[in-house]
Amino acid sequence: MMKFQVSKKIDAPDEDIWRIVRDVNGIPKYWHGTRNLTIIGKEGDGIRARVQFAFPGPFNKGEVIINMNEQEREVLMNYVKGPFTGVHKISVRGGEVISYWDVKYKFPFSLIESWNENHFKQGTVHALERIERELMEGRK
Repeated sequence: MMKFQVSKKIDAPDEDIWRIVRDVNGIPKYWHGTRNLTIIGKEGDGIRARVQFAFPGPFNKGEVIINMNEQEREVLMNYVKGPFTGVHKISVRGGEVISYWDVKYKFPFSLIESWNENHFKQGTVHALERIERELMEGRK
Protein backbone atom coordinates (compact mmCIF):
# COMPACT_ATOMS: atom_id res chain seq x y z
CA MET A 1 0.00 0.00 0.00
CA MET A 2 1.36 3.40 -0.95
CA LYS A 3 0.06 6.66 0.49
CA PHE A 4 1.73 10.04 0.12
CA GLN A 5 1.05 13.66 -0.68
CA VAL A 6 3.09 16.22 -2.60
CA SER A 7 2.15 19.88 -2.92
CA LYS A 8 3.53 22.88 -4.74
CA LYS A 9 2.81 26.58 -4.42
CA ILE A 10 2.37 28.20 -7.83
CA ASP A 11 2.30 31.95 -8.36
CA ALA A 12 -0.82 31.97 -10.52
CA PRO A 13 -4.57 32.37 -10.02
CA ASP A 14 -6.36 29.18 -8.97
CA GLU A 15 -8.56 29.31 -12.08
CA ASP A 16 -5.47 29.23 -14.34
CA ILE A 17 -3.98 26.31 -12.42
CA TRP A 18 -7.34 24.51 -12.46
CA ARG A 19 -7.64 24.94 -16.24
CA ILE A 20 -4.52 22.79 -16.66
CA VAL A 21 -5.23 20.28 -13.86
CA ARG A 22 -8.78 19.55 -15.04
CA ASP A 23 -7.75 18.86 -18.67
CA VAL A 24 -8.04 15.07 -18.90
CA ASN A 25 -6.49 14.99 -22.38
CA GLY A 26 -3.45 16.85 -21.02
CA ILE A 27 -2.63 14.23 -18.37
CA PRO A 28 0.18 12.57 -20.40
CA LYS A 29 1.76 15.99 -21.07
CA TYR A 30 2.32 16.66 -17.37
CA TRP A 31 2.18 13.20 -15.79
CA HIS A 32 4.85 11.31 -17.72
CA GLY A 33 4.03 8.01 -15.99
CA THR A 34 0.93 8.01 -18.20
CA ARG A 35 1.99 7.46 -21.80
CA ASN A 36 -1.52 7.48 -23.22
CA LEU A 37 -5.05 8.03 -21.92
CA THR A 38 -8.09 7.20 -24.08
CA ILE A 39 -11.61 8.05 -22.96
CA ILE A 40 -13.89 5.04 -23.52
CA GLY A 41 -17.17 6.27 -22.04
CA LYS A 42 -19.14 7.74 -19.18
CA GLU A 43 -19.12 6.22 -15.71
CA GLY A 44 -21.72 7.74 -13.39
CA ASP A 45 -20.88 11.45 -13.16
CA GLY A 46 -17.39 10.87 -14.51
CA ILE A 47 -15.58 9.24 -17.39
CA ARG A 48 -13.87 5.88 -17.85
CA ALA A 49 -10.55 5.80 -19.67
CA ARG A 50 -7.95 3.27 -20.74
CA VAL A 51 -4.46 4.06 -19.53
CA GLN A 52 -1.13 2.99 -20.97
CA PHE A 53 1.65 3.55 -18.48
CA ALA A 54 5.16 4.64 -19.47
CA PHE A 55 6.97 1.41 -18.57
CA PRO A 56 7.34 -1.47 -21.05
CA GLY A 57 5.83 -4.91 -20.79
CA PRO A 58 2.53 -6.73 -20.67
CA PHE A 59 1.37 -5.12 -17.40
CA ASN A 60 1.45 -1.48 -18.55
CA LYS A 61 -2.27 -1.04 -19.21
CA GLY A 62 -5.18 -0.23 -16.93
CA GLU A 63 -8.48 1.58 -16.55
CA VAL A 64 -9.34 4.66 -14.54
CA ILE A 65 -12.57 6.41 -13.62
CA ILE A 66 -12.10 10.18 -13.49
CA ASN A 67 -14.45 12.52 -11.63
CA MET A 68 -14.24 16.30 -11.53
CA ASN A 69 -15.47 18.47 -8.70
CA GLU A 70 -15.51 21.92 -10.27
CA GLN A 71 -16.66 23.67 -7.08
CA GLU A 72 -13.87 22.16 -4.94
CA ARG A 73 -11.39 22.18 -7.84
CA GLU A 74 -10.54 18.50 -7.39
CA VAL A 75 -9.84 15.73 -9.86
CA LEU A 76 -10.34 12.22 -8.49
CA MET A 77 -8.81 9.39 -10.49
CA ASN A 78 -9.88 5.94 -9.33
CA TYR A 79 -7.64 3.30 -10.91
CA VAL A 80 -9.82 0.19 -11.16
CA LYS A 81 -7.74 -2.11 -13.41
CA GLY A 82 -4.02 -2.42 -14.03
CA PRO A 83 -0.73 -2.82 -12.14
CA PHE A 84 -2.18 -0.90 -9.19
CA THR A 85 -5.62 0.06 -7.90
CA GLY A 86 -6.65 3.01 -5.78
CA VAL A 87 -6.97 6.76 -6.02
CA HIS A 88 -4.99 9.77 -7.12
CA LYS A 89 -6.57 13.07 -6.12
CA ILE A 90 -5.34 16.43 -7.40
CA SER A 91 -6.65 19.59 -5.72
CA VAL A 92 -6.13 23.28 -6.42
CA ARG A 93 -6.63 25.81 -3.64
CA GLY A 94 -4.97 28.98 -2.48
CA GLY A 95 -2.32 28.97 -5.22
CA GLU A 96 -1.28 25.43 -4.35
CA VAL A 97 -1.60 22.13 -6.20
CA ILE A 98 -1.93 19.11 -3.92
CA SER A 99 -1.43 15.60 -5.29
CA TYR A 100 -2.50 12.74 -3.01
CA TRP A 101 -1.91 9.07 -3.85
CA ASP A 102 -3.44 6.04 -2.12
CA VAL A 103 -2.85 2.92 -4.23
CA LYS A 104 -2.14 -0.77 -3.80
CA TYR A 105 0.28 -2.53 -6.14
CA LYS A 106 -0.47 -5.90 -7.67
CA PHE A 107 2.11 -8.65 -8.06
CA PRO A 108 4.90 -8.40 -9.30
CA PHE A 109 4.98 -4.62 -8.61
CA SER A 110 4.25 -5.21 -4.94
CA LEU A 111 7.72 -6.79 -4.64
CA ILE A 112 9.37 -3.42 -5.28
CA GLU A 113 6.87 -1.21 -3.48
CA SER A 114 9.42 1.07 -1.78
CA TRP A 115 11.18 1.72 -5.09
CA ASN A 116 7.81 2.38 -6.75
CA GLU A 117 6.82 4.85 -4.03
CA ASN A 118 10.00 6.85 -4.49
CA HIS A 119 9.54 6.76 -8.27
CA PHE A 120 5.92 7.95 -7.99
CA LYS A 121 6.92 10.77 -5.62
CA GLN A 122 9.63 11.97 -8.00
CA GLY A 123 7.21 11.76 -10.92
CA THR A 124 4.64 13.76 -8.97
CA VAL A 125 7.17 16.48 -8.13
CA HIS A 126 8.15 16.67 -11.80
CA ALA A 127 4.50 16.80 -12.94
CA LEU A 128 3.76 19.72 -10.63
CA GLU A 129 6.91 21.48 -11.89
CA ARG A 130 5.73 20.98 -15.50
CA ILE A 131 2.34 22.49 -14.62
CA GLU A 132 4.07 25.48 -13.04
CA ARG A 133 6.41 25.89 -16.02
CA GLU A 134 3.44 25.85 -18.44
CA LEU A 135 1.76 28.62 -16.45
CA MET A 136 4.92 30.74 -16.20
CA GLU A 137 5.70 30.38 -19.92
CA GLY A 138 2.12 31.39 -20.72
CA ARG A 139 2.75 34.73 -19.00
CA LYS A 140 5.67 35.67 -21.24
